[in-house]
Amino acid sequence: MFYHVIHKINFKKIRRYLLLTGILLIILIIVFETQISPFEQKCIQKQAKTISNRIINQSVLKVLKKLDYNYDDLAKINYAENGDVKAISTNSYNINRVKTTSMLEIQRKLDKEKYYNFTLPIGAFTQLTMLNNSGPDVTINFKITGSVNCKIKNKFESAGINQTIHRIYLVVIAKIIVMSPTYTNEKVYKTNYEVAQTVIIGNIPTTYANIDK
Repeated sequence: MFYHVIHKINFKKIRRYLLLTGILLIILIIVFETQISPFEQKCIQKQAKTISNRIINQSVLKVLKKLDYNYDDLAKINYAENGDVKAISTNSYNINRVKTTSMLEIQRKLDKEKYYNFTLPIGAFTQLTMLNNSGPDVTINFKITGSVNCKIKNKFESAGINQTIHRIYLVVIAKIIVMSPTYTNEKVYKTNYEVAQTVIIGNIPTTYANIDK
């Protein structure tokens, strides 16, 4: 009889322990969803931005180095007899080659390197400084994909009396989509790269330039 009473008391303790464990588990899940998940998303977004910028920068620099164009390869200045600028003509073939080659190289890299991961100590998810580097590492996986568009733009800047700097830019507009099991986001990154420049001596017709004074 005495043994039977002890057995019943122990069973109640076990049931109480399991109930408390279940409640704690539910609390942990709620904490994860409300705090840890947003922190994870912020980390993924930061990593994705760094990787996207690296891919774009490396691709554009590779193309510009390979083509090795200077200003005369992209534009030609025609002067009038009085020394003023009569016209500025562009080499359409070379201009389009800079745009399309850059776009294809960036897209190729995006399509090739789709899957990424990084690790964080589990303590970092608490966002407490003293626990930031504590605990085992947690691996976070995500995927990057997107599309790219490239344009060529001109900019004219006053450089003194009768002197104007003509800059030719490659503008890269990349729409990047980041995906993970808990996160999906889309960002547009716009970056300018100076392809060539020259100093023009003489007056430039307003039809060619909106000169920045």
